[in-house]
Amino acid sequence: MADDPGLATDADDALVAARSFVVRALLERDDGRHWHGFVTDAETGERQAWRRSRDLVRFIERRLAAERTGMRTAAVGVPAIGAGRAAPAPALDAVPVAAAVAAGPAGAAAVAGVGPAGPPPAGGARAPRARFALDDEVVAVAAPTLTAVVDDMLLRLGSRLPSPVVGVPASNVTLERVTEKLLGLGNHAGSEQTGTLGLRTVRGGRLGATIRFQLWSSTSSAADQAMSSLHARLLQDADALYAEGFLRMTAAGTTLVEQVSAASAWRKTTSYEVLYEYRYVDTDDAASLIARIPVTTDVDERDGLAHETGTVTDSLVRWDEHGAEPLVVHGPRAVSALAALVFVPGPALGGTVTVARTSGTGAPVQHLPDLDLFWAAVAGPEPTLLDVDVALDPAAAFAALGTLTPATAMGDWDLDLVTDAYSGVVRRLDPAVVLPTGSHRLTVTYTPPPGPATGLDQTAVVYLRMDPP
Repeated sequence: MADDPGLATDADDALVAARSFVVRALLERDDGRHWHGFVTDAETGERQAWRRSRDLVRFIERRLAAERTGMRTAAVGVPAIGAGRAAPAPALDAVPVAAAVAAGPAGAAAVAGVGPAGPPPAGGARAPRARFALDDEVVAVAAPTLTAVVDDMLLRLGSRLPSPVVGVPASNVTLERVTEKLLGLGNHAGSEQTGTLGLRTVRGGRLGATIRFQLWSSTSSAADQAMSSLHARLLQDADALYAEGFLRMTAAGTTLVEQVSAASAWRKTTSYEVLYEYRYVDTDDAASLIARIPVTTDVDERDGLAHETGTVTDSLVRWDEHGAEPLVVHGPRAVSALAALVFVPGPALGGTVTVARTSGTGAPVQHLPDLDLFWAAVAGPEPTLLDVDVALDPAAAFAALGTLTPATAMGDWDLDLVTDAYSGVVRRLDPAVVLPTGSHRLTVTYTPPPGPATGLDQTAVVYLRMDPP
């Protein structure tokens, strides 16, 4: 390959550039022949979906071209501190109207021009999922939009503004400048434990911003007092603000109180330099959980004597319209929890869910009317019943486990180009269900309604797991 005369080579003891990309490829479920996935620039964290190999090549070529431009600039006299790297994105000076936050009654925050808003959601901004357009299709990814992150940051600060004063403009908090910063490699922040899923990936990002608080009062002394109270509250809430993502807040300057004749009020402003970190759950583009792993020995000789096939499973099953294998656990073991992860986009599932405990002795099975009575009868080292079951419709069975709450979003099983939102629930069993020997079993079985269905009676997905982490 010929050397580019515009760039120095290794022999010239000058610049050598390297750039890393992470490519994830997923095989299409329908035909098993076409691939799609995501490509991530490891340096900037930027990610794009691809459907064809040329989309992947185009993404990488554009970023390498930008790197090449930065190298050429460095080679002709840019200080060495910036050599080999593209120039950072400029700060955003423009502040959208919707970024101003006004304090409503009882200190509730509202976005100007949008209307009242509730308290900030727990766990950071939960914005609509960002989308990348590819041809005529739309692919969902997990990261919240920066607009949603900024709105969430301002809402959290706006909730600490003083109470409004009748007859004067509402105090507000606005954004003066903001720059986006990376968090780790590819914005990877770590992982967290969940009751229904086990470990899941957490990503995030950081914003460096200048925030301005503008306070209004009817007199100059009241404006000064309101500003002092605001500073005191921000200092007092330092730990709470840190927990909400404000890693650093530094007062940058406060103006003198001024009279605004047009508003018949007095105004005072102060600015803070803020480093804000937000986080969100990322499914790593997974379409589903791993419930079964097929394994094969002697793969080189299909009909050989050593050729065997099998399936590795755990205490986890998946039910969908293609099949619903029973969840079976046997002793010796103690079962202390049962978890469900449910995606039902249509009406309530039909059919029957049966939870049973058997001893393997062939004794007649006693039928109970509800799940609470069932758990009470089979719990503990000396259960009152060894062969017993309860049959419920799926909705009643999930409700008997507890209240379904939003758990995660992954895949697109119903093919509506919207990432599927799953709800989860965990029923803790105390005391646990004790299965003393291998003949004792605890099973959860789905029976479809009469008809041709071999799995769930509609497009839906249910994961069941014994003893989730």
